[in-house]
Amino acid sequence: MAGKLMHALQYDSYGGGAAGLKHVEVPVPSAKKDEVLIKLEATSLNPYDFNIQKGVARPFLPRSFPYIPSIDIAGEVVAVGLGVENFKTGDKVVAVLSASSGGGLAEFAVAKKSLSVARPPEISAAEAAGLPIAGLTAYETLTQCAGVKLDGSGHQKNILITAASGGVGHYAVQLAKLGNTHVTATCGARNIEFVKSLGADEVLDYKTPEGAALKSPSGKKYDVVIHCVRTPGFPWSTFEPNLSENGKVIDITPGPSAMITFAMKKLTFSKKQLIPLIITPNGEKLKHLVNLVKEGKLKTMIDSKHPLRKAEDAWAKGIDGHATGKIIHVEVPVPSAKKDEVLIKLEATSLNPYDMKIQNGVARPFLPRSFPYIPSIDIAGEVVEVGPGVENFKTGDKVVAVLSASSGGGLAEFAVAKKSLSVARPPEISAAEAAGLPIAGLTAYEALTQFAGVKLDGSGNQKNILITAASGGVGHYAVQLAKLGNTYVTATCGARNIEFVKSLGADEVLDYKTPEGAALKSPSGKKYDAVIHCARAPRFPWSTFEPNLNENGKVIDISPGPSTMITFAVKKLTFSKKQLIPLILTPNGEKLKHLVNLVKEGKLKTVIDSKYPLSKAEDAWAKGIDGHATGKIIVEP
Repeated sequence: MAGKLMHALQYDSYGGGAAGLKHVEVPVPSAKKDEVLIKLEATSLNPYDFNIQKGVARPFLPRSFPYIPSIDIAGEVVAVGLGVENFKTGDKVVAVLSASSGGGLAEFAVAKKSLSVARPPEISAAEAAGLPIAGLTAYETLTQCAGVKLDGSGHQKNILITAASGGVGHYAVQLAKLGNTHVTATCGARNIEFVKSLGADEVLDYKTPEGAALKSPSGKKYDVVIHCVRTPGFPWSTFEPNLSENGKVIDITPGPSAMITFAMKKLTFSKKQLIPLIITPNGEKLKHLVNLVKEGKLKTMIDSKHPLRKAEDAWAKGIDGHATGKIIHVEVPVPSAKKDEVLIKLEATSLNPYDMKIQNGVARPFLPRSFPYIPSIDIAGEVVEVGPGVENFKTGDKVVAVLSASSGGGLAEFAVAKKSLSVARPPEISAAEAAGLPIAGLTAYEALTQFAGVKLDGSGNQKNILITAASGGVGHYAVQLAKLGNTYVTATCGARNIEFVKSLGADEVLDYKTPEGAALKSPSGKKYDAVIHCARAPRFPWSTFEPNLNENGKVIDISPGPSTMITFAVKKLTFSKKQLIPLILTPNGEKLKHLVNLVKEGKLKTVIDSKYPLSKAEDAWAKGIDGHATGKIIVEP
């Protein structure tokens, strides 16, 4: 099939929804040694797929972009590679694809022979495609971690299964009941009869007080909890009183809090344990599941089917109803100004990568503190009410403000801000220009003045500064602010924005897609005193920065991830002169006031990429996820 093209759905960067998916024509892959090429008949989606798109597994997965998601497939073998003797052309199979390469949302995919299993004619492609990740997760959780024997032998175990109507949960209930178990399950009210039909002995509506407390109606203590809930999560204090003396909670989607609790329970030799499940797909176990389906002991419940040409609808359905779901327009009460607060009627709001990260769950379990959550924290508007203790503002004042990160509120008609994080907006500055300033402007300001040591009055020795992603929100402010100081600025951006970045004051500009741009080398051969690293993607390893820095050079990363934190620690511990500094911004009213004054004086400007009405905020959100805005994206009520 060499040279033939196939239809596929892929995404090119991290994001938070179906908007980032696109239909493409790509070459049909070839089966290499120990591989089979499969013409797909069905693919299933898992929370794992959405997590990969959101960047939860970065920097490890995906290994490269573009990426075709989904790894659960069923279909027909059309070619076999060298070393494959157990399959031939025409065989029907179910398989798990490589997590690093994906490939399920396509017409053809390549799977390892060791992770491919023959599919009997009694099992449809759709039923089979649902099995691999969800079925194996339920299987490993029960047999390996919970010690349930699926032949019904052994002592009875009391099992709790949360989110029992979901992908993993509905398999877990059925598999548990093959063993000697009493199963308590949680689900939504509409699915109670369905979960009972799977075999659950007692079912709780998770929205009731009993369901939220996870208490067995029959008063049983659980030997094992199979915790399948993505959101909302439960703290250990909810599980603990419901467990037997040696009870275990097995978390199938472990986050940072699960890993911390796991470590604490191990270190304190607690009899009650929390176990994070990291699944390793296994062909023999998948074969066992297929046999159980064939024998009528296990069934795949299909929520809905979608053609590949409408796969983004399936993707949206998979995401919908969870914390990282799509934006929904709602009517909510106008908030009130409390002590030291002002109520603002919004005239403009700007979006930041920070907002998308919150939606993607990067700050969980700390932010958001609760759902539902109204995103965006950069606002400009008019004061319509002042709370007790507010003397510096009055009704009718025009202001720019930063909202509380924990509560958000910018994508609305009214929002409440602290007086300490609100600044008067002069008539010379439009609401849109002002709304772009807070987070992006303050990030650039702190990176340059606090960490790079640039003095904005132009005094001091000259510094050589590199600014990556210089046409973006933070980057375009950073170039302008840097040039107020005694600096020589090298900048990187895409080819289409080179002249724009030069117009901001950059002394030399690199196209980041060229070899020189990818290597971050100054065209004039300069070594950098500081790098203001604003790029979200591509990321650069320390080995790219290091040869371009002077003896005491610093890299200031404005969107630090795990690899940044590790490098930061290593450089500190080894007393390296060259440092990588993660910037964690703390908004400051006085610094915001300084930025507003610079705009008023014509020394700084907000470049606006695009404007959207609040009624079309989801379009602005999609553009923000895309990551290629020139300047700031503004939403206006």
